[in-house]
Amino acid sequence: MGAAYVGMTVGRNGIFGRWGDHLGRALEKSSFQRRLHEFDDSAWGRMDDLVIFWADMGQADEFLTVETSHREGVEYLVQRELRLLLGRGKPSLRVISKVRSNRTVQLPLVQAAAGQVIRHFKSHFDALL
Repeated sequence: MGAAYVGMTVGRNGIFGRWGDHLGRALEKSSFQRRLHEFDDSAWGRMDDLVIFWADMGQADEFLTVETSHREGVEYLVQRELRLLLGRGKPSLRVISKVRSNRTVQLPLVQAAAGQVIRHFKSHFDALL
């Protein structure tokens, strides 16, 4: 069993700091492990690899602030598309994270950034098929 993680961060430690937040040692402190457990309570023990995707969304001020709505908009659009792409794999994969749509998903900047992340993921995923 494998897993993929797509996330957002603007923190000082970048994707590794954010991943560290998601992967706390105790189940109750790890949002990744908690969501995985909610989906399938024995999945953590069966996981044999993990792929982390990271995409630079550029230097737009909207992505570099502590205010998260633009990054959340990108994450929502990416996850919506990934749910379609991942279902065609062998074995099929599922997105287990939760993110809600917000007002920024209509913005060209957010849509372009999401498109960039989706293309990056799709090229990697298609190479595995």
